[in-house]
Amino acid sequence: MQPTKDDPHNKKKNFSGHGKSAPLVSWHFKEFSRKPFFRLSIRYKLALPMLVLVCAIIFFVLYTTFNVFRDMMVKYKEIRLQTIAEVFSKTLRIPLESGDKKTLQSNIALLAIQTDVEEVRVEDTQGNLVGTSRPGGDFLPGSYNKQDFFGVEKVSDDNYAVVAPILGKGKKLGRLIIVFSKIEFEQELSRLFFEKFLIAFLLSVVLTIIVAGLTWLVMRPLIVLQKTARNILAGDLEARADIHSMDEIQEVGDAFNKVVSRLVQSFDHLRVRTHALEESEEKYRSIVNEVSDIIFSITPEGDLVLLNRGFSGYTREEILAEGLPLFFSMHAQGEAQKFQDALETIMSSKKPILHLNTKHYHRLHHTEVYYQTNLSPVVDYEGNLRLIQGVMRDVTDLRRVEMMKETLVRDVAHELKTPTAKFIMTLQWMEKQILTMPEHEKLLPIIKMLRENADRLMRTISSIMDLSKVESGMSDVKKQEIDLNDVIALVVKDLGPLAEQHHLKLESHLSPMPLRMIGDPDMLYRVFGNLVSNAIKFTSDGKITISSSLRGADICADVADTGIGIEPQSLQKIFEAFYQKTPSTLGIGVGLTITREIVSLHEGEIWAESDGLGKGSVFKMIFPVHPNQEKHF
Repeated sequence: MQPTKDDPHNKKKNFSGHGKSAPLVSWHFKEFSRKPFFRLSIRYKLALPMLVLVCAIIFFVLYTTFNVFRDMMVKYKEIRLQTIAEVFSKTLRIPLESGDKKTLQSNIALLAIQTDVEEVRVEDTQGNLVGTSRPGGDFLPGSYNKQDFFGVEKVSDDNYAVVAPILGKGKKLGRLIIVFSKIEFEQELSRLFFEKFLIAFLLSVVLTIIVAGLTWLVMRPLIVLQKTARNILAGDLEARADIHSMDEIQEVGDAFNKVVSRLVQSFDHLRVRTHALEESEEKYRSIVNEVSDIIFSITPEGDLVLLNRGFSGYTREEILAEGLPLFFSMHAQGEAQKFQDALETIMSSKKPILHLNTKHYHRLHHTEVYYQTNLSPVVDYEGNLRLIQGVMRDVTDLRRVEMMKETLVRDVAHELKTPTAKFIMTLQWMEKQILTMPEHEKLLPIIKMLRENADRLMRTISSIMDLSKVESGMSDVKKQEIDLNDVIALVVKDLGPLAEQHHLKLESHLSPMPLRMIGDPDMLYRVFGNLVSNAIKFTSDGKITISSSLRGADICADVADTGIGIEPQSLQKIFEAFYQKTPSTLGIGVGLTITREIVSLHEGEIWAESDGLGKGSVFKMIFPVHPNQEKHF
């Protein structure tokens, strides 16, 4: 979990750094009231496409009609000229037979004076020019130049050639060629087309204006609605749309007015609640700033986003600016990794970690500072981790008192342990000497009673020393990746013979898959050893069962017996130090306390369940699974 490289000033969003909150609602929404660079009214959006569409349709109809009519007229003119050429060729037969060139030329000139005739030519059967209306004129190319061609042919964009044979007495005397123009005809058609199109266009414009006007009348209520919305955005909350169009738009306007009225009421209520929330936030901010504990928040990305005060010789601003790297560097050697492991455990399990003890070095005083931290995950409704909330308390003074107490207890226990060990050794020597005496049968029970009480005293001293170490955090915890099934199997193997001595059956129902976790195998062995030993102690008949399983991100383990059971009011008390139901109960009542502390050191939980006296009991435990558990399947 590494902090990001973002600007630290962007991370200083905390209760003590805020001023008062800005008003919840600002009515000058510039982003909504800003006018676009170019705006086209809806009536024009409807009228202009209609104008273009109508003009296109009119143009298409007129253009198609023009082409069809032009083709018809050209065809008609071709037939007419073909007929004229055939009739005129008969008038040329006599001059051509008699060789009267003057008459022939006169007839050619008579035909050539027509407005649409460009040239008249007469050729003999050999293709020689006999007469023409344009002496020395250009001879247009085309198929009509061939001697065997008769009919009509287009020789250029503006000219047609009509060829008719000149016949006399059953034989061919030559042929008549007339070249005529269609320019004047097409110009007349083009002029007519332009006039009709211009009239149609003007009518379309008038129609478009009418449509735009009608559209404006229809859109006028919407314009009123738009102006009302702009007035409301500008801050006039009393503005309403006055629409009387007697149609669907009026219904929309009425609905709009109702929505605005309800929104105004909601904003009024929201404004009141916001004011109350600001007052509550101010009170909470003052509480957070004045509380002696250190309160902080860390994002899953590693950003320190909230801190109410500085600590360990650093100011709040310094810690917020540097973030988690500085936070980790304050810890003593090995302590930073413990804190980082706790953060990673919360990120993977999304469960709180309580009573995390860490040690810092004070930057200014160069002394050790002890903190106890509670870390809690903040999860959204989808189950995603949003924040890690931490409360860190300075327990240095309490720690010093605890250390004094632990030192005293340890010293007293140590002072008691040495003479007790010597007393036990003396009893062992005396037992060997008494065995050689004739009256040893009378003395051995006394020696046995002394030895049992000495052993009990030694166990009591050892338990007190172990409890002191566990509670002070001075136990040598050697965590590593282990399989909890292996620990449980070893306990069953070692304590099975002891259960058989008490005529009990020790069974195990282990998970078929490995239960990977981070823990100290020796300490976990002691947990299950204590629980099984207690079960043997308080079970006269039946069996003891150890079971394990994997449930999601948790490793579950149970130790169940068919013993004397536990009263409901004692289910919590049995984990308290030196708790005994009766003074005659074996032990001093610290075994379950040590068990609970060891389970806590492994970020786990333990509790007892029982249906009552005589119905047995079950001790249940939950441990966090190893983050890479899925990689082992």
